[in-house]
Amino acid sequence: MIKKIQFDQFGPASEVLQCVDAPSPPSPGAGEVEIEMIYMPLNPSDLMMTGGIYGGPPPALPCDMGREGVGRIAGLGPEVSGFSVGDLVMPFTAPTWQSRIVRPVDALIALPSGIELQQAAMLRSGPATAALMLRDYVTLQEGDWVIQNVANSAVGTCFAQLAGNRGIRTLNIVRRMGSGAHLNDIPGAVVIEHLGGPSDELKQKVAEATAGEPVKLGLDAIAGPSTDALAQCLANGATLVNYGVLSKEPCQIYGGHLHFRNITMRGFWMSQWLQLSAPEEIQALYGELAELMDAGVLKMAIAGVYSFDQIKDAAAHSAGESRDGKILIGPQPDD
Repeated sequence: MIKKIQFDQFGPASEVLQCVDAPSPPSPGAGEVEIEMIYMPLNPSDLMMTGGIYGGPPPALPCDMGREGVGRIAGLGPEVSGFSVGDLVMPFTAPTWQSRIVRPVDALIALPSGIELQQAAMLRSGPATAALMLRDYVTLQEGDWVIQNVANSAVGTCFAQLAGNRGIRTLNIVRRMGSGAHLNDIPGAVVIEHLGGPSDELKQKVAEATAGEPVKLGLDAIAGPSTDALAQCLANGATLVNYGVLSKEPCQIYGGHLHFRNITMRGFWMSQWLQLSAPEEIQALYGELAELMDAGVLKMAIAGVYSFDQIKDAAAHSAGESRDGKILIGPQPDD
């Protein structure tokens, strides 16, 4: 038997998620490996999924949870090459919130043997989302400015770290200055406290921080009036990318930003990128990010670690507004 996390009715994650016993997966077949999972993070998308409001139609019930995590190979099927028992891997197909899973080797990312396990558990979503939004929408040069909200999140932290590593400067909007304190240690990062929609005060803070230089890219994880707050800070011809709806509201943006100032509005969804990208492109991206994480360039805050049996408490902690860092879960209590 194995343990896994699932829900069989829609509602708040802290109420409907449950740890259940399930039959062990079948032995790995040709080209497959068995993986003992170690740590997995809770993401906002996981909390939205239990409400039936994430990524399309509500999933069929019961729904097995999890789309990322880190594990160690415990068994090899026939015709497996390039992997050995004991190797650390990141599976990038769901579900992952299980004590043991079986995956084909082409759905795995090999990880450095010395990588920090709790950090590696968060590799799939936050770092990759940040890297792709930094890479794919605007051609940025050293010294350029970008702006983002929810900058203290895993994505926001990774974006500031990756940008700083390239000499790109970031304007990082947070709800309270204390939650963004760790961003001050990142080269080129400026932390700005702001809540809500567009305001003259926010525009003035951005102008002072950049000395009037153009802000070429904006990242919005909130939607609602926060979208327009970022748009007012961008240069003419800039690009604004929405990748989250934490407000659970539609994106709001003044039409003049689009037709008078030629700002481009785009959207990004990590799961869609994985579905549409070639295997070699996926391997290349995660290989590079794993090396940066192993080297200490990428590091995300952790606010708590829970066992599978504590999933309701973990979900409640993850939903808390004052939380600073990710919540991780694992099959066994953390030592």
